[in-house]
Amino acid sequence: MKKLKVAMVNLMHPNFPGDQLGTYRRSAEAMGQLSNEMGFDFYSIENPILTEDDAEVSAEKVKDWQADFIMMHNTAFPNGKAVQALCDTGARIGLWAVPEPAKDGPLPLNSFCGINMSGSIIAEYLKDYDLPYKWFYGDASGYEFRRRFAITVRALTAIKNLASSRIALVGGIADGFDDLYFDERRLHKIFGVRLYRNHEFSEIKDKAISYKTDDVQDIINGFEQDAAYINPQVGASLEKNARIYKAFVDFKNEHGYDGLAISCWPKFRTEMGIVACAAIGRLNDQEFAAACEGDIYGLIGMMLLRFLSDSPSLVLDLSDIDEADQSILLWHCGIGSKKMAKDGRVWLSPHSNPSNFAGVGKVIMSPVAEAEFKPGDASVVRIVDDGQRMVVLNGRFMDNEKKSFDGSRGWLGNLMWNGEAIEVKDLVNTLMVQGMPHHYPLTMGNFADELMEIASWLNIDLVDKVPYKDYMQRGHKHVG
Repeated sequence: MKKLKVAMVNLMHPNFPGDQLGTYRRSAEAMGQLSNEMGFDFYSIENPILTEDDAEVSAEKVKDWQADFIMMHNTAFPNGKAVQALCDTGARIGLWAVPEPAKDGPLPLNSFCGINMSGSIIAEYLKDYDLPYKWFYGDASGYEFRRRFAITVRALTAIKNLASSRIALVGGIADGFDDLYFDERRLHKIFGVRLYRNHEFSEIKDKAISYKTDDVQDIINGFEQDAAYINPQVGASLEKNARIYKAFVDFKNEHGYDGLAISCWPKFRTEMGIVACAAIGRLNDQEFAAACEGDIYGLIGMMLLRFLSDSPSLVLDLSDIDEADQSILLWHCGIGSKKMAKDGRVWLSPHSNPSNFAGVGKVIMSPVAEAEFKPGDASVVRIVDDGQRMVVLNGRFMDNEKKSFDGSRGWLGNLMWNGEAIEVKDLVNTLMVQGMPHHYPLTMGNFADELMEIASWLNIDLVDKVPYKDYMQRGHKHVG
């Protein structure tokens, strides 16, 4: 994963008597320590910026270093023209004020007033440039500063890595799943992602068929070793899944893709006599983000979550609700991940919903990777309206013996919408009234703040809660 590049510049003023050089050096030293802890690259430009000319020199250094984020350290009240020059680096902007070293007598730095003015210059005087910024206050060693800055580092790191990604759609969107439709032009404009959508299902099928058993034996062994149980009906479909798994890994590596949206249903059933669920689950667990049913924006959500989390991510359906304990069941066919499973237990089984084939009744298809999600925090993000809006939902998977359907699944409680508690009835009403797609990318951990910050940097609106009413309601939608 690419590291975020953070540059810091030193805005000063000759009329304030505080120890400006010492203040900046202490902040730069603390930021250097944070760079090691948080995993970003750091470049400090200590030269004082007093004039517009000074700022232009520092701005060129920031551009030459190709910084992703410029922290304007308002060591003292800055020159407004200098602030404007620093806005022309192409980097996202942070405004940092430090506490005054004294509480009486001559004002030492006037630092906070400095970021107040700087923010107003950006928001008002430079409003036509639409430059987002985030403000910071305090010592870099303080808890509040560190938490606030860590959220920014994680959010911008995810944005940076997504923007340099190449993804592919293999076989198109699953037949009839038209709520997953997308506009690749907006996808690139908002996220910077390059999409390659003309790959056919046959490319994967032909690869899978071409391998010898010896080529996939290690993969078969991996499936078997990681499974807590294998249903006897899985049979020969396990080798076919190993072939599919290898085909997708080889395909991804040959083309240099970072993620795949796979038309897994119904083509694997009709053309290969199996389901690919276990292979897709293992891809997400071991290799890279692989979205079910050709869901491109599901894949984008999965990739954002993978950049934020140490856990894999999956695409799930909302398949049941329980108002008694205020929880929802997140489920899918069987894309279980050992890293996300309770006690690390994944078992290989036939699909719980056999497909109908004309004239032959129901046919058992295998294998799926069943699992219950482990207890703990989890985050959901869904990009909607071609990147113009975002769903941010988080909660906690329950640790109980509550019944659930066969597949990969878990009951999510302690529900939060945009960081605020929400009841199941309001959640369901919001999803229905706002017309949300039926896929919900999920990972383990609470990343609501990071996801909402990503939305803010990218000028994506958060989907508002729509409280439940008995009368018919209409949701807000972007048009055009």
